[in-house]
Parts: sequence; C-alpha cells; structure tokens
Amino acid sequence: MSTLTDSKHPAFAANPGRSRGGARLTDLVWLTWRQHRAVIIAGLTLAAVLTGAILVLAARITTINHECGNTACPGGSAQAASLTGAFGLSELSNYLSIVVLFLPLLAGAFIGIPLLAREHEQRTLLLAWSQDITPQRWLWTKLALLGALTAAVGAAVSAAAGHLADVLGIATGHSLFYGNAFLVTGMVPLAQSVVWFIAGVALGAAYRRTLPAIFTGLVAYVGLYFLVQWWYPTFMTPLTVLAPITSDGQSITARLGTNVLAIDQNGIYNPSGHPVSQLQALCPSGPGSASTSNQCLAEHHFTTLLSYQPGTRIPDFHLILIGGYLGLGLIAAATVWWLVRRTSISAG
Repeated sequence: MSTLTDSKHPAFAANPGRSRGGARLTDLVWLTWRQHRAVIIAGLTLAAVLTGAILVLAARITTINHECGNTACPGGSAQAASLTGAFGLSELSNYLSIVVLFLPLLAGAFIGIPLLAREHEQRTLLLAWSQDITPQRWLWTKLALLGALTAAVGAAVSAAAGHLADVLGIATGHSLFYGNAFLVTGMVPLAQSVVWFIAGVALGAAYRRTLPAIFTGLVAYVGLYFLVQWWYPTFMTPLTVLAPITSDGQSITARLGTNVLAIDQNGIYNPSGHPVSQLQALCPSGPGSASTSNQCLAEHHFTTLLSYQPGTRIPDFHLILIGGYLGLGLIAAATVWWLVRRTSISAG
C-alpha cells in the first residue's frame, strides 16, 4: 500500500493546513524512497561497480598508450599482447560496453515501468490519488526525483564509458564511429537512460501490468538499437573521395584522418578519374595474395571511390541521435500525462 494511504501515517489527512494536492515535497520524497528504495540501492550499486570497473580498465589501457607513445602498439609487443587475445583488455572493454548499452533498458524496466504498473496491479492508486495529493503532482514529483537519479547515474556511466572508448581507440586504432564505441560516447547513454525511464513509465501506464510492459520495452529497445545501427551512418550526406591504392596495403581510411567511418568502397579508377574497364587484363587475379593485387594496382596509380564520414562529424551525429531520443522522451511524457488524466480514480 502507498505510504500516503497507510494508517500508520495519518499526518497528511490530519493536517488541516494541507489541502488536496498540498502534500509537502519532503513527504513525496519519503514516499518515493520508501516505495523504490530496493531498486534505487541496487541501481546505485550496479552503477558504482560498473563505473569503477570501467575506470580501472581505462587506467590500464592509458598506461599502455603512454608506453607505446600514444599510438597503436606494434604487433608482437607485450603491450599489444595484453590488449588482444582471450580476455585481453580490448575484449573486456567490449564486454563492459555491452553492459553500458543495456543499462538504459534496465532503467526503463526496473524503475520506469513499475512506477505506475505496480500501483495498478496492487490497486493502490484508488487510495493514493483520492486523498491528499493530485494524480498530476504525485506523478510529476516521482518522475522528477527518479528521473534526476537516473540522469545522475547515466551521466557517471556515460563519462566513464566515453573515456574508456577514447583510450581504447588510441590503443587499437579503431574508429569511434563504429558500433558500440559510437553508442557509448558523447553522453548517449545518459540521454538513453532518461528517455527509456520515461518510456518505461508510459508502457506501465498503458499496460497496467509489469511483465507485458517489460516484454514490450525489451522488444522496442532491441528493435530501436538495430534501427540506429543501420541508420546512423547516413544521418548526414557522406563525403566521397578518389583514394589512391597503396602497395603496402595501408588502410585507405587511415589516410583520411582518425575516427573515419567507411560506408562504401567501389570501383577502380585510373589517374584521370575514369573507371577502369579492363582491370582483369591489367592486373589478373590468381592464386597470389591480396598484397600482390594491391601492388599491381598501385603501380598503375589506380584509385578507388570511397564514401565515408569524417571523424569530425562524430559530435554532430551524437547531437542528432540524442535529439531523436529526446523527441521520443517528450512523446512518452505526453503519453503518460494523457493516460494519467484518463485514469479513473474510482477504478484504481
């Protein structure tokens, strides 16, 4: 039962100076803590452990970066060996990034969804909303308190995850534009945590049952994750360049700067910029290695058309992504407000 309706806490109704909707903020804070203290403690503990593990791992990788002159460590070195291999620092970093990716889902499932769904299941809204506080103030105060807590935890984890991605990118030479690195940097986990918390509240209000709301949230989160992975490389029109092919097999994107995202590479062009139509005759393919083909292409000064996103666009891409999430959060908040207004107090 809600603390506001507990017979052991009659002070709300007994105080004649407190009219309907006039419950003090301290009372609402205590109510929120009493109802959600278990998940709050569990969430803070998980965030503290995760943030600590990320910072320890980042410190070890930073030491390796200093030893390698803040560049990718040469293959075969002791530093490279500690980064690669089973349970190397790079693999451990990937595991932690996966946990960070699903942290917003946990916020929505265990903090957001039960906020209203549990009240409907236990039928405590009938008493909580018909006594000394309006449904709107009850809702927005809880949203503000738990949302602020979610934002604080998300900010700490986001800062730590972004730092780890940065130092790991230096150590491995991998672009921050790829995969998990892009989604755990730029405070994206912070925005996701707050938005999925609000979305969870909306799902709980819509279903009025915890388990169906959690299942729907899981499906929606995974679906949106794959949608973002497929769509984000084209948030802005890619750049194109005729990049020369080198005989040493050096990555074409490496010559375009750091953190480049290669989108498409097609066609072979001669030095005049015209497509090569008789490539097989000039550089016949055979049982030889790829380096042999590259050497032949380089000897003819051939180029390839590369479509890419420069690393300087990463902040812009993060802003676009966060803006999309915030738009989703506003829709979810409006949905919650509408559903609460339509909720019949007499029905609970």
